[in-house]
Amino acid sequence: MRIGIVENDSDFRDNLLLTLKKLLPAARLQWWQSAEGLLREPETSLPDVLLLDVMLPGMTGIDLTRELSRRSYTGKIVILTNMNSDSLILEAIENGAVGYVLKSDRRELKSIIETVIAGGAILTPTIALRVMTALKARRQESADFGLSDRLQQVLEYMVAGKTIPQVAKVLRLSPSTVHGYVKDIYKKLNVHNRAELVGKVRKFG
Repeated sequence: MRIGIVENDSDFRDNLLLTLKKLLPAARLQWWQSAEGLLREPETSLPDVLLLDVMLPGMTGIDLTRELSRRSYTGKIVILTNMNSDSLILEAIENGAVGYVLKSDRRELKSIIETVIAGGAILTPTIALRVMTALKARRQESADFGLSDRLQQVLEYMVAGKTIPQVAKVLRLSPSTVHGYVKDIYKKLNVHNRAELVGKVRKFG
């Protein structure tokens, strides 16, 4: 098994290499100081598992993950970093990483690497909780499309089949006001008619 590391912090990298030698003595270890350095390698020499930091000189670890996915890299990418923002975690996973691990959890690398090699994915408990929270927030955002309470109310009546005069009567507004709201909804959801509106809401709802 070949394990690669992309890490520009030499102290951490040396410590990580020692840790991996102890945990997986049969593994062949490679390392690069930058994403660009790894990308200069022939595809056949790339490792089976790649441990990437996020903050690298030049291209970031997330950018490298995206580029390797674009090139149909068949190895397993695990982000190994101190960065734990929700957006970075989700972006890494969406672009092909099968693991996101904090550097403080590096002592678990043997089980992490064995898990991803076997076809699994790995998130440490702290990261898993952040991912669940972030996904829940995304679902909520997609459910209301970022509309104000009033626009959301009008949207619900429109999807239910109410006409503009009927919505105006229920909400005790003038038809022209409701018409203005409907125009705002169409613009925000990037649709042009009621059929498109209903289709989009049902797709995400």
